[in-house]
Amino acid sequence: MTPTPRKVLVAGASGGIGQAFCQQLAAQFPDIHLIRLARDTDVLLPLSIATQDIGFDLTDEASMISALQALPAKAEIDWVFIATGWLHDNTTQPEKTWRNLEADHLLRAFTLNTIGPALLVKHLLATLNPKHPTTIGVLSARVGSISDNRLGGWHSYRASKAALNMLIKNFAIECNRMKRPTIIVGLQPGTTATALSAPFQRNVPPEHLQTTEFTAKHLLNVMQTLQLSDSGQLFDFKGLPFAP
Repeated sequence: MTPTPRKVLVAGASGGIGQAFCQQLAAQFPDIHLIRLARDTDVLLPLSIATQDIGFDLTDEASMISALQALPAKAEIDWVFIATGWLHDNTTQPEKTWRNLEADHLLRAFTLNTIGPALLVKHLLATLNPKHPTTIGVLSARVGSISDNRLGGWHSYRASKAALNMLIKNFAIECNRMKRPTIIVGLQPGTTATALSAPFQRNVPPEHLQTTEFTAKHLLNVMQTLQLSDSGQLFDFKGLPFAP
């Protein structure tokens, strides 16, 4: 498709992986036009390239629509990378048992991991030039794979990522039916040293804990190699597919 992108949009650009992905883009493609979407654009780091920084709220559909109105009509964007995700916060931790299930926890997980990314893709597809080849990578998780689930637990996170994987597949099928040259895949980043994984890093062998730079570089490599036939699938940071 587009191994050397000219225009890229990164949503969740202030997060650990999103920020590192932007840095890798700037390093590898110095002539790129980079659009960064973040809840708070003031925290975005300066790069060696010019950027278009736009504020948006993943929990507010009107905010997404307003953010994308900053793009020209029928915008031609080569890559979209959605680097958003939620596992825990100061008051909520992943459930170890069904006894810990709570409606608010489930709703927040689905809002941030499923509904928000899905609505963002919806409005992106409506905004972008449907004839222009676009590759969309959405951060997913191997723990969202139903067939790979052998430990249980982390109910809200697993379920919301599994639902996201289904929506990715649905988007891919519909784009294919429309003969639209759009690739959309789920990307598993591996265990990366970010705020999301911070409480659980002590259980990860040092050789298996990746830096954000390592993860971003590998995910960028995956984006470069995707083909239309890959659309709807899930890939890890090594570019290997895994079952939903």
